[in-house]
Amino acid sequence: MQGEGLVPNKEASMSKVFGSETVQRTTAACLEIMGMYGGLRDTKWTPMEADMQEHWLRAFSHTIAAGTSEVQRNIIASRGLGLPRG
Repeated sequence: MQGEGLVPNKEASMSKVFGSETVQRTTAACLEIMGMYGGLRDTKWTPMEADMQEHWLRAFSHTIAAGTSEVQRNIIASRGLGLPRG
């Protein structure tokens, strides 16, 4: 859209919500798969050295930074779907 000179408005909000919540769900699933080993450091049982736990902790900030997911959903509803503000 930007290459065509268009301004992504609702599309940017859709991308942010999808991306930030996908990261949250993916890291949570990875930690669940890894179990208690997901948070360990410096042992022979830590294939990722707690990197997944750190990614999971940071994933929550992505749903808040640059506009919360709720704000982004409101933008999608009003600008994308034409719904009235509540």
